[in-house]
Amino acid sequence: MRRPIVTLPDGFLKFLQVDWDIDWRGQGLGENTGGGSSTVFNRFPRWTGAPSVFLEGAELAQWRGIRAMAQGRLGIYRLPMVDPIGFSGAPGAEQRFADGTSFASGEGFASEPMCFAAQAADRGAEQIRVTGLDAAPRIGQIMSQGLWPFTVTWVLEVAAGVYDLGVQMPLREALTVGDPIRMEAMGLFEAVEGGMGRVRYDTSRAAQVKLNFREVLNR
Repeated sequence: MRRPIVTLPDGFLKFLQVDWDIDWRGQGLGENTGGGSSTVFNRFPRWTGAPSVFLEGAELAQWRGIRAMAQGRLGIYRLPMVDPIGFSGAPGAEQRFADGTSFASGEGFASEPMCFAAQAADRGAEQIRVTGLDAAPRIGQIMSQGLWPFTVTWVLEVAAGVYDLGVQMPLREALTVGDPIRMEAMGLFEAVEGGMGRVRYDTSRAAQVKLNFREVLNR
């Protein structure tokens, strides 16, 4: 059965708390008679996160509709990994052309901050070179190659606007020159529990909602 993919509107979820992390999926085997210990690691670590978000008014009803489309644990959420300490830009913010004009409708257009691969890299690489940046990425920043997130572990400027980055996860798809890389990661996640995100609200028509996601690896 094909799983439905639900894309959340830009800026819809107002994140109050985030705790994005890589679950390396290690399993301890206990201590041996010599006092040593062993751990077995799964070949397929994945991102997890249990963010808290704030919704009010019509947003509560919209979230109810989004949850219905996801059908509990069946659906896949296409989700921005909002992380204010790693990336402080404003993806999805309305932008206008350089001369200050907009489209004929008076609306601007959505902005998704990107950089681009300056060198090819194989799947499994732990270092990439990027260009097209106004400022250096931050150590600890979560970025994504397509819909595969990774975190930056070190940064080295090699030329004006060109940086070598250490990355974890290692690349999960090969990278070619010119491929776009999102400055704020986007990933594919599923609900850990079938009832995730159930809304309870009172006459204030506002609620803080606790979510619980894990990355989808089988795509």
